[in-house]
Amino acid sequence: MKLTNRQRVDGTNVTIGRRVYYRDGNEQVSKKYSAEYRDLGGRQCCQGLGTTNRSQAVRLAVEIQQRLEKGIEKTRPSRITIEGLIKDYLEIVQAKGAAPKTISKYSADLEKLKDFCKIRNLRFARQFLENDLYLYRQHLVQKKYADKTIQGAIVLAKQVFKWAWRQGILQNYRLEAATFPKAKARPQPCLTTGQVELLIDKAEGQEKPAFALMAYAGLRIGEVEQLCWQDMIIKDNQYTMIHVRRGGSNGTTKDRDDRFVPIHPTIANLLGQPRNRTGLVLGSINERRLLKRLKRLCSECEFENPTQYKLHSFRHHFASICANHGVALRKVLAWLGHSSSEMLDLYYHLHDEDSQQAMMELAKSDQPDTEKAAFEGNLRATGESKIVKALQVPEIKELMECLYNSSERGGFEPPVRALPIRRF
Repeated sequence: MKLTNRQRVDGTNVTIGRRVYYRDGNEQVSKKYSAEYRDLGGRQCCQGLGTTNRSQAVRLAVEIQQRLEKGIEKTRPSRITIEGLIKDYLEIVQAKGAAPKTISKYSADLEKLKDFCKIRNLRFARQFLENDLYLYRQHLVQKKYADKTIQGAIVLAKQVFKWAWRQGILQNYRLEAATFPKAKARPQPCLTTGQVELLIDKAEGQEKPAFALMAYAGLRIGEVEQLCWQDMIIKDNQYTMIHVRRGGSNGTTKDRDDRFVPIHPTIANLLGQPRNRTGLVLGSINERRLLKRLKRLCSECEFENPTQYKLHSFRHHFASICANHGVALRKVLAWLGHSSSEMLDLYYHLHDEDSQQAMMELAKSDQPDTEKAAFEGNLRATGESKIVKALQVPEIKELMECLYNSSERGGFEPPVRALPIRRF
């Protein structure tokens, strides 16, 4: 809770002030005083004092300090409603600078929670118990939401009540013991390299480099739309790297970190001869129009279930070809902008053609070379192995006898020999 006109009350560890809250996106200040302090467990607590008189607020703060010193905590049940709690939580998330997409997603998921609580006639936040969380999940299942959507909504619900407990809005956190099986992600479509090449061939204008940047550099569509010519690093009159630094909601990337991706030859060829330019690389590309165009091209190319493919399918393709070509995991994570391999596992797809090719390569590596096979065949024909034949060389034979006759020592240094006495 944010307080303005803060004042630490003398002789206490309690701070009083007027609460700052947000309504319709505007910052407002409460007329009544609130107190901020740490409870007996060390948690930060905020408590409304219910008075507009400063002297009365100071007296109530002293009473709070006296209860804390005696080990007594105020146990008045919280009167905050579930709708009020959700409103306060969303205001805090927005104040922390969360991306608009995140706020929109949180709002949609918490609307589901409010609808469930109305059905269950749960008005106050303190009434929501562990069993209600299980029933909430069952409610979402009956509504036929996807497993990942249900998991996200459940995690967010727990997060809201835990935040309220940490802020002292609720006296306890009753959902901590609630556990649920981890949801499995739905299989995501992934384009093969043959399909990618066919789409690039049939695409027109800036669609070609847009598809290539997603398929051979792993860029998200937002990063493609906001890619500028100054982000294209040129060395020795050739494009060498892409500096990915924007494409998210707040003028940065989705994970808010810059990254560098080497240029694939396909991308370099489609961008043409390097020269000093400014502005957007693909100024005419729009996500919605490009998605419609992709689905139309997939249908024209007679792909199986053409409507399943999305622009993100190109990114899945990039992750998969990196894995199939043995690119180090750390490099792939750096190129894609992920901090762990958990998300990368969702991106990886092994197509039947890639699987068969890998098996053929394995079969080839298991077969001996022609010259090597002929040489070993000759040795076997004469009853000699490579080792036996090598041991017939006089120098190797002498060395082996020397090693056999030498005593074993604890270190690596040669044994010390006594030097012969020379007489002059």
